[in-house]
Amino acid sequence: MTACIQSVAMFGAELWCKGEGARGTVSRANDLQLLVNQQARATTRAFQTTNLGALSMESGLRPAGNQLENRQRRFGLRLLSLPQGDRAREVVGAQTALGNRLATALNYTWTETEETVLLEEPETFDAELIQEKREAAKREAEKKRPGLVMFTDGFRLEDGAAGYAVAWKNGQTWKGIKTHTGYNQEAVDAECAALARALESASRRNTVPNRVTIFSNAQAAIRLMASDEPGPGQK
Repeated sequence: MTACIQSVAMFGAELWCKGEGARGTVSRANDLQLLVNQQARATTRAFQTTNLGALSMESGLRPAGNQLENRQRRFGLRLLSLPQGDRAREVVGAQTALGNRLATALNYTWTETEETVLLEEPETFDAELIQEKREAAKREAEKKRPGLVMFTDGFRLEDGAAGYAVAWKNGQTWKGIKTHTGYNQEAVDAECAALARALESASRRNTVPNRVTIFSNAQAAIRLMASDEPGPGQK
């Protein structure tokens, strides 16, 4: 349903959706929500009097308003991730209706000119990277290891809030760090930030351990952190 129906109904929402409460778009957002409600009832076979919150939870379908906001947020992030000098980057924050909507969706404000510095020869990550399947990774995590062992996790909630947590065992107790990264990040961004924070925390200890082991369930983030070589669209 999400791929076939919602993708068609919300096609181009990045451009035509003007935000909650805007004139001329309230009925459109309401119509989309009614469509989502019909999909949820068809999926769960629930009564029409079923609470919408419970219906959304049981069906796994996100509210239309959240989906529209997320589409604009992702569109703005794609524009801002373009290389320096690309005119499309200037759309976000421009003095136009679309520019203001995208800036609002990202909570983005212009402060100063952004500068990007890329290394001439990208450096490889001086560490051993091991990627295991779920059961094998679980067994590895349960083993006793020398040095400092840390666990990381990043997330992005339905309302767009993102954050991460880093935890490690100190004797018989657990210690950790949790950070909220705002509303303009994706889950993979939070996962990468968690890995970076774990490395930073390990390096700033009073006694730097001889060996640091970090467990993460985000293989995409691990691959991104393995090298600082520019990705697609960044060269």
